Amino acid sequence: MEWIRSQKEIEAELQLITQSHSNTLVSYDKSINYCQTILEEYRVAVISRGFPDEASEIQFFKNHKPFLLGHLLRCRHQLSFELEFANIPGDLQNDIIKGKMLEVNTFLSNHKDIILYLELENQRLDAQYFLRKNRQLYASPSSIGVSFDPEFSTAHDGLLAHIKGLKGYLEFLHNKLRTPNTLVSELKTPIAKIKWTEAKIALTELGFALFYSGAIDHGNTSLKSVMEFLERVTGMDLGDYHHTSIRIRNRSNPTKFMDKLRRTLQNWTIELDE
Repeated sequence: MEWIRSQKEIEAELQLITQSHSNTLVSYDKSINYCQTILEEYRVAVISRGFPDEASEIQFFKNHKPFLLGHLLRCRHQLSFELEFANIPGDLQNDIIKGKMLEVNTFLSNHKDIILYLELENQRLDAQYFLRKNRQLYASPSSIGVSFDPEFSTAHDGLLAHIKGLKGYLEFLHNKLRTPNTLVSELKTPIAKIKWTEAKIALTELGFALFYSGAIDHGNTSLKSVMEFLERVTGMDLGDYHHTSIRIRNRSNPTKFMDKLRRTLQNWTIELDE
């Protein structure tokens, strides 16, 4: 499918647009127009040429279209944010940002099953989710905010794009809360490393537990950020933690390390009472 732009090419063009316009509103508008132009090219090609096989169709609607549409939706959210915040007093901005972050996290939490499906690189339901012949199973049409073209949509490609866009928007909102002084302080304060002496799979289990419990930053962070933090603190290389998580799920006891921590804490409290 020679008509598909590579993700590197799209990201490079969006970066160039951002660097070429000092006015943030203009850069968002240009980025949205760029994404819309490419999406229209994709739509025309899909309708006129189709796909050589179902595997190619799944690849397009699972990866290529959501990637581009996700960027478009992220820019829309950020443009709307900048327009709205132009008239909001500074002392109210953080509370409003936190409210918006809560809305985004609520949506992502409501769709954690499909997020986990993608993060684990599952393929079992790909035909149901990403083939147009199954588009009658269209997910959350009212919440996606983009037009539904039956010849250019599947059951879940729009939802996946919405999730990608909101994740980018959430990072944008999170950065809005970070003051320059905080950033400088973080850069100047090194993280003390400790030696992790348990197995790597145990640290991975801990990372997934911390992420899905929302224990870090009220859930306003990514799984990648949690894992990178644990790597920096412990000096461990977690490698392909998505693959490791599959091993965790397939164990007879998926919460082996969590259970050990619980038992250890319980024993400690019992010893204190004796």
